[in-house]
Amino acid sequence: MMLMAFVALISEMHILDYFSNLITMKSNNSRIIIIMLVLFDYFASMFFTNDVLILALIPLFIKIANQYHLKKAYPLTLLTIAANLGSSVTPIGNPQNIFLVSNYYVNVVEFFKYSYIFGIIGFAFILCLSFFAESKTIFNSDKHSDIYLKPVNVFIAVALMVIVLLGIFSIINVVITLIITILIGCIFNYKIIYRIDYGLLLSFIGFFLIVGIFSRSVIINSFISGLATNQRSVFILSALTSQIISNVPASVLIAKFSTYMPAIYYGVSVGGLGTMVASLANLLALKQVTIYSKKDAKKFIVLFSFLNFLLLFLFIIIFYSII
Repeated sequence: MMLMAFVALISEMHILDYFSNLITMKSNNSRIIIIMLVLFDYFASMFFTNDVLILALIPLFIKIANQYHLKKAYPLTLLTIAANLGSSVTPIGNPQNIFLVSNYYVNVVEFFKYSYIFGIIGFAFILCLSFFAESKTIFNSDKHSDIYLKPVNVFIAVALMVIVLLGIFSIINVVITLIITILIGCIFNYKIIYRIDYGLLLSFIGFFLIVGIFSRSVIINSFISGLATNQRSVFILSALTSQIISNVPASVLIAKFSTYMPAIYYGVSVGGLGTMVASLANLLALKQVTIYSKKDAKKFIVLFSFLNFLLLFLFIIIFYSII
């Protein structure tokens, strides 16, 4: 709830929209625009979460693609993958990292000791894939942006991000952090409360209910306990479980049976690739595509599935050898 209120506030401030528009105004070639958007997506998701970047960039790119008659499925797939990979690098990039950090009492330095290699490999893959994007000359006659960035909004966003971080790492009480986040959001715009993605929140709750049911099953407990015997088996189990119940609940479920935090971290980070339900961010991306460009939804699903399963296979091989 705290993170979603922060997400809604950042979206309302149009901070990401400003930088995204700035990127599109700096190039007259579609491939360069896509590469810049994907890289911006990758690095910004580390701090603003994958959900925020998907909400900001997918509608923006669809708008650009409609304006200049660009193909949509491949860039939209790249944006979704970049958001998932980039968000895995920092403790606040996605919910599963927040859970793992708090559950295993991992400090920032220790977390980055594991995540930096994932960040480097993820960056290399997403950059290489970006060079296969459509290259088309764009004659952009409109070189000004109608989105203005207020310095006070940047200050509020940075301050709030620090407060959220303090709450995540239990430096201040998480309830206090939630109250501060909601109060600041209401002061800025009381409609923030209505813009929180409650559907996504309910999806989280639904998945966690499934985890609760699984946890009470003697058969499933025995099965998972029998498999989670070493770091590599925990890694594979985390990655494959994510394909069925999503990587956030998968991290909660597997953590009940294992003390191998790095293996779970790599597993659920890699596990965000693959099926559409592997990450709730994937479902959010599909929802945005359906809303803003319904005719491209089928192409998006097909290309998304192909690339994600390909990357899932490659990442499993790479990190299985690393662990």
